[in-house]
Amino acid sequence: MSRNLPDPRVILAFVLILSGYGVAVRDVRIMAGLLLLALVCAALLGLSFGRLFRNLRLLWQAALAVALMQSFFAPSGTVIMAIGSTPLLTTGGLIKGLLVLFRLALFITCGAMFMPYTQRALIQAMVQVRLPYEAAYMISIGLRFLPQMKEELRDSLTALQLRGVVIEELKLKRRLSLYSYLLLPAVAASLQNARELAMSMEMRAFRAKRERTSYYTLSFSRSDIVMLCAVFLLALILAAIMVLTAF
Repeated sequence: MSRNLPDPRVILAFVLILSGYGVAVRDVRIMAGLLLLALVCAALLGLSFGRLFRNLRLLWQAALAVALMQSFFAPSGTVIMAIGSTPLLTTGGLIKGLLVLFRLALFITCGAMFMPYTQRALIQAMVQVRLPYEAAYMISIGLRFLPQMKEELRDSLTALQLRGVVIEELKLKRRLSLYSYLLLPAVAASLQNARELAMSMEMRAFRAKRERTSYYTLSFSRSDIVMLCAVFLLALILAAIMVLTAF
């Protein structure tokens, strides 16, 4: 792991605090501040904003759906759009939609903060914060299988396109059935990989002993300690802000 990066335990604490408050916050202004803070941290870690925003570009559809449903079923605030006496979009629904948009974007940005670190560093970070090694290893395995399934789906779509199938021109019912057919080989390949991985772990006597030692360990530098103190100070400031805005 490059020493230009902070200790992964610092990022783990930062992400846990942001995600926890991201679930609890109901004020769109505080949520926007949390998202801005996460984006600043992602920029300091050297993440590619082009790739990050490509992952965030589809969130507006979910936010718009929430805003319309909130405006229709539980209207609040000023009516922006309406058909007769039926509101389609209100300021209250728009705020709820923005809240969902900022929350989802916050979670995706927090997850992207672990990308600069190696899998070994993340496992060791979770182990050194007293998380059982088995749980840390299973989390890392689960994260590894997601890109593999994505590659399987991409290969299947490429094979269909080479056969002359234009998915965008198909009807909705036919398109949904086609996607169900595409999922089958991806899931089957993932299950096969999981079976091979389980056999490999058994042959290597995984969990043969209760205690486990590690040659690779993490250690805090002075800058890591300062950043960790800043993270806990941030948690206290956010707690104070939430208490003050509640009254």
